[in-house]
Amino acid sequence: MTPSRIPRLFEITLVSFVLGIYLYASLSAAHNFGLDWFIRDDAYYYFKVAQNITEGHGATFDGINATNGYHPLWMLINIPIFALARINIILPLRILLFISGIISAWTGVLLFRLAKKFLSAPVAMLIACYWCFDINIHYSVTMFGLETGLTALTLTALLLAIAQLDSHKPLSSRQAWTLGGLAVLTLFSRLDTVFLVGLAGVWILLRGNALRFYLMFDIAIIVTAAFTSIMLRTGLPEYFTYVRAAEVLAALGLIIQIPAFYFLGLYHPFAPNSQFPIPNSPVSNHQSRVPGLDTAENHRLLDHRKFSNSQNLKIFSLQSLVLILLPTLLVALAMIGLSSAGPLNGLPRSALPLYAGLVLVGAGGVRILSRSAHLASPIPHPAWREELSGIQKRFFNEGVKYFSAITIALTSYMLLNRWLFDTFTPVSGQIKRWWGFLQGSVYGNPVSTLAGFLGLEKEEGLNAWGPAVYSLHNLKTYFGKDASALWIALIVVILVALLILFTKPKRSLRASLGMALPLLLAASILQMFYYVGLGYAGTKDWYWVTQMILLALLGGLIVDLVTRPLRKLNWGRIAVWLAILFLCVQEYALPFANIITQRMTYDDRRAGQPYLDAAAFLEANTEPGALIGMTGGGNVSYFINGRTIVNLDGLINSFAYYQALRAGHADEFLTAMGLDYIFTNPGILEATPYAAQFDNNLTRVAIFGGKDLLRFAP
Repeated sequence: MTPSRIPRLFEITLVSFVLGIYLYASLSAAHNFGLDWFIRDDAYYYFKVAQNITEGHGATFDGINATNGYHPLWMLINIPIFALARINIILPLRILLFISGIISAWTGVLLFRLAKKFLSAPVAMLIACYWCFDINIHYSVTMFGLETGLTALTLTALLLAIAQLDSHKPLSSRQAWTLGGLAVLTLFSRLDTVFLVGLAGVWILLRGNALRFYLMFDIAIIVTAAFTSIMLRTGLPEYFTYVRAAEVLAALGLIIQIPAFYFLGLYHPFAPNSQFPIPNSPVSNHQSRVPGLDTAENHRLLDHRKFSNSQNLKIFSLQSLVLILLPTLLVALAMIGLSSAGPLNGLPRSALPLYAGLVLVGAGGVRILSRSAHLASPIPHPAWREELSGIQKRFFNEGVKYFSAITIALTSYMLLNRWLFDTFTPVSGQIKRWWGFLQGSVYGNPVSTLAGFLGLEKEEGLNAWGPAVYSLHNLKTYFGKDASALWIALIVVILVALLILFTKPKRSLRASLGMALPLLLAASILQMFYYVGLGYAGTKDWYWVTQMILLALLGGLIVDLVTRPLRKLNWGRIAVWLAILFLCVQEYALPFANIITQRMTYDDRRAGQPYLDAAAFLEANTEPGALIGMTGGGNVSYFINGRTIVNLDGLINSFAYYQALRAGHADEFLTAMGLDYIFTNPGILEATPYAAQFDNNLTRVAIFGGKDLLRFAP
């Protein structure tokens, strides 16, 4: 078999194996779907709304209240599938499970193609198998029937399309609109990818220019420094009193420091009239320049011999730190001015020196490491006017089309929401933001630890860096049992990763630019602090798909660098192939298949029993046509017969109900609806956000599974 056929054979094998597993699962016993696969209430919010749309009840969960508490693209996919629920209630679940397998396999193939452009073929295979078969990825992304798998697919498609661009040629109108269309699909798959698609436009426009590498790192550093500095000075949960200060500090940092860094030359630390030779990769032997940098920028790259001595490194380091410090001080002065003038109350001024220190260490460290790896020089960029003119020209020729697609689509979506649902954005997000500000909601509080604030806790929703967090916590046991063990483990991991990356800095740079790792990092940081830093309550594991893709690609790059010396030897190349094939088959594919077949059995021992015991209980204890309020209630709503479930937490209810709940008048709203019962855990209605809204309105009728069925009376 010729080497050129291996990628094609791998893709066919991967798709066939994945679809075979999911087909097996989709044909299993009927009771498996509600009890062993689609076990998240949030998925049934999609299912029930989609079913109601097809039955003429509009975009409603309960057939009464119009709701937009979902991401639109996944809902559009669900609508035709759940039209089949009138035939058989399990049939749509079977189809959706198999479609989830198609999405997973498709994403694996796209990740393989993306990684193969910049890494070795066996490592690209490992990344694809990891994505399709790792059980943690499966649980968070694919299994529950949520939008996350679709987000991973559209995001990967966008990254691959960007990677295929020629940085030396302008985009055609077709290319620009295609990229814009992929960005719109990504955005509508999960609306919080707005940070990524926005930054992706900047990344595309700056292709062939070195400044996009530093720009993405600076965005991540400035935002992290702003939120973290305020939090460290105030502590948790007191920090959430100062959220406004953290928001303003991050905004001022981006608005002031990014332009200042540019005009001070910090985005062009490359020497003119020099070359940046890149060793041939095992994949692309014809490449001798940095992909993503145009000819002029390649001619500005460092002459190693001229700037290799330690004295020049010291001069460069001092110069960089001073240039970084100046606009950072300007940000601090602006914050003090706003605080003194009154628009910004409650600023902890002691956080400003900490902010300056974090930016100095972060932004300075990136540049010093680049310089020490012979990627940068202290010579400032000589022609910023010409460069700005070129960027401006590219924006009007290409960027207008890309951003127009996003702007038109997002504006239309928001206006349609305002017309149909009386609010511009999904009500579910507004409610979770409100929960966070309550500081004591029954649905959870914002983060309470530094590790959680940085997305490093194992608890659901606080592990923003995906399965890597579990590995980090496993590693920390080697460093002790106290709180410092986690931070020691994190530092060790970062240092080892940097050491490996800097063994071949030019190859690392090429792969990082090609796979858009700086873009993914900046988008991940912005999204994480949008939730964690602003006090969002009720975050879930499936929010963090951008971070999962980032770490999968970064991990692949590290494996590629570690195995590269072996691949130069004939026996070593064979050993690497065999080792990775063993991992793909023995550690990923076969265990995954075993787990799925054990979970989705064909022996339906529960045949003849209700699909959901709670639904059967409610049918036995309420009259046909009853309106039953539940906090959550997604799966009960889908499986119950002859009754209607009304969502009480508001995530999949109307904007009007959210306003009533927030104003303390939920009972009046529900009375007007004609609610008959409430089925909930004891005591939950006495807690925030329901406290005192249902006093004297409830009489216990029955108990099931630790929950009370209560008669609701006006």
